[in-house]
Amino acid sequence: MRCGSLLVILFSLITVTACFAESRSYRDDALSAMEAVRKSTPPPPLAAEYASIMDTFSRAEELTRQNSVDEAGKLYHLTLLKCSLYEKKVKALTTSSTNGEQPPPPVAPADVPSDGSPETTPDTPPRIPGNDNPRKVSPPPDTAAAGKSSFTSNEGEEDADNGPVSSRLMIGEKKVYTVKKRQSLRTLGAKLGVNWRTIARDNNLDPSQPLEPGIKLHINTRRIVPKTRTEGIVINIPDRTLYFFRDRKLEKAVPVGLGMPTNTRTVSWQTPTGKFRITSKVKDPTWFVPPSIQKEMKQKGKVVQVKVPPGKRNPLGRYALKTSMSGILIHGTIRPASINTFSSHGCIRVHPAKIEEIFPDIRVNTGGEIIYQPVKVALSDDGRVFLEVHGDVYRRIKNLEDEAKGQLNRYNAENKVDWDKVRSSLRRKSGIPEDVTLTETEEPGRISKNGGAVTTASQ
Repeated sequence: MRCGSLLVILFSLITVTACFAESRSYRDDALSAMEAVRKSTPPPPLAAEYASIMDTFSRAEELTRQNSVDEAGKLYHLTLLKCSLYEKKVKALTTSSTNGEQPPPPVAPADVPSDGSPETTPDTPPRIPGNDNPRKVSPPPDTAAAGKSSFTSNEGEEDADNGPVSSRLMIGEKKVYTVKKRQSLRTLGAKLGVNWRTIARDNNLDPSQPLEPGIKLHINTRRIVPKTRTEGIVINIPDRTLYFFRDRKLEKAVPVGLGMPTNTRTVSWQTPTGKFRITSKVKDPTWFVPPSIQKEMKQKGKVVQVKVPPGKRNPLGRYALKTSMSGILIHGTIRPASINTFSSHGCIRVHPAKIEEIFPDIRVNTGGEIIYQPVKVALSDDGRVFLEVHGDVYRRIKNLEDEAKGQLNRYNAENKVDWDKVRSSLRRKSGIPEDVTLTETEEPGRISKNGGAVTTASQ
């Protein structure tokens, strides 16, 4: 009996040692492969692939520190495969450039080996339904045709200052919108997912005056996708948008209303971050009022309600998706003007027309994640750098400039931007992607003592 136990222990030790040795071998090979990759600056079309390699290796290192040898070995092996694919693409781009040919488009995410994770890296481009080239197509958060999901190409679309914009991580468009009856700046902003103050500023409108039906407004609905998934939901709190992915494609991007900034020792109405799953779907839900909201009703002198039946007075609207996060629902609303604001008690509000669109598509057990990313970066196909900045409404970011540096570094773009433009964008917090690319008349700036960049005119 004792001999048998010793044999089992010995076999286990041999197995563990073998696994460790295999993982170590993969790590050494991955390090060698990455060394070659790091020596070269990634071409703009391959910036996402470069960042993906670094991300996979970082996760492998983290698993190694956690003694998850088997899982780490898989990611080291995946790093090797990604490095090999990356080098082939670099070679192809170099060859085509030398021959004067147009570089081929990057391989779609479906062609990149998967590490088994339900999520892709933040740099994986969303694939647009009905189009095999995700580089040229961008879906707007809203469409002029009610009840339809329209995905519009940005190819040939002119930016006022910098020419056509085509980016795998940028959605939306610049468009002309005709104001309808009984629309206000607030309801229009809520419908389109654009700050109503931005609409007023861009169109020289007096916010105190009502909108005249029939007038045409210039609207910019562009935004940068902060993170992608193979399946499921991503909700970014600062940009107040729900992104829904299916079969590696971005199906929908809809504006939402989120929790108030209130955060005290006794109560917090902030929408929490973290991963979740859809646990149930309800049409015409009953709202069971949480004790904290009942207390608030009492403090404000309102009639305290324990539950609200389905109907026109139910704050949940006609549809509700329950999440695995305690007390957090994704639901409709009877206050459409509250969309694109921070006015809920933590839940995610969706415009009545939009919740009706996405409700049938989102199934029970669909995964999702709520993130907090006020600064987003995207590279255009021609190498331009776009920065999108939102207000830090929950005050979770110590320094927005440091946050911008971190995001730019992920794309190897710190020395490709004009830091005066970056700081200007950080001050404005327009919530719209802005071109911060270093111009041809400037040289990449050196990092100053205060962390910024010094740009000089070229000789």
